[in-house]
Amino acid sequence: MTLTALWPSGASPTLIEADAAGGTLAGRFGLSPSPSLTTLAAAVYSSVRDVRIGDHTQQLPGGLPVVVAPTDPAGVRAAVTDLAVADGLLERAAEDPDTVLVFDCGRLDAGQLSPTLVVADEVLLVVRPLPEMVGPLNAAIKSLQSIGSRVRVVLRGAGYDAEEMSRTLGVEVAGRLPEAPETGLFVRSRRAAYARSVQHIALGITGHAQRKTAAGASEAVA
Repeated sequence: MTLTALWPSGASPTLIEADAAGGTLAGRFGLSPSPSLTTLAAAVYSSVRDVRIGDHTQQLPGGLPVVVAPTDPAGVRAAVTDLAVADGLLERAAEDPDTVLVFDCGRLDAGQLSPTLVVADEVLLVVRPLPEMVGPLNAAIKSLQSIGSRVRVVLRGAGYDAEEMSRTLGVEVAGRLPEAPETGLFVRSRRAAYARSVQHIALGITGHAQRKTAAGASEAVA
């Protein structure tokens, strides 16, 4: 949610809840169960060209547009599968530089990767840089790379530094998130530090996208 809310100016991103364990945002923020990821997937059946993602969003407090997921894990998996088919809605969105979709895919299951990860321009893994996490992370990154995902990691909390993690895992570290406590003496300053870290990550994503678009334009001219 923070990444979507702090996206650099010039685009209006939409948060899409796609956690295979089931959606929680509607319940957490008192939103309606519909429109949702399910209604978006159903609309694609009629005509993918006529689908407007905005017709299936609701607003979180503060006005952030979100497509909420159903609480049923099977319903989430079915909807995501329908959206990620070849030449489907997600592929078309990925080709449109003016469309920014931020998917929350929940915890990564390396044995059953979400179809959204195949079409995503970038996949961010939020990880704790601890010794016991290196092995599972390495396996997860290799699984993602095997389907062509551009993977970067976001470190959260204390542990190995960014250089150590990048060298060990063989991928770039997009940034580091401090803990964001809900209460405490320094909660305001820590939340501000958290927001600055997320904004730095968002700028890194948009910078890569701009370089990719520029490279594509250069190839077209050549």
